[in-house]
Amino acid sequence: MKGLLQVLAVMIGFLVASGEIARRWGDAHFIPLALDDLAVAALLFWAAWRARDHGPAVLVASWGVFSGVNLLLLMINLDFVIHGIPKTGGVFYSVILSLMLVLGLWATWQAMRLTERPEQA
Repeated sequence: MKGLLQVLAVMIGFLVASGEIARRWGDAHFIPLALDDLAVAALLFWAAWRARDHGPAVLVASWGVFSGVNLLLLMINLDFVIHGIPKTGGVFYSVILSLMLVLGLWATWQAMRLTERPEQA
């Protein structure tokens, strides 16, 4: 299971980083607006790399941060959707962020289960 979580961390980290770079490229505010997602992607990459030596605890931390950031972004987007404030792609982003939150919570839970059974980590 740890191997799956490591591969998933690399894949999701790549998708998050490349999606944010593609979305914000050319924007004068690229640095402040993209830093959160790029930091989460870097944390997922680091955890996938270090989980071999440090065990599943780094995966718990990285997937937990991923889930927290997605929850925050989801709430911001849902505010626009619920209150009818016009935002381009608000519903689309809310659906994608909801799916990412579910994935992150599942991965956090699976990584936490690995810490309870170190012989399977």
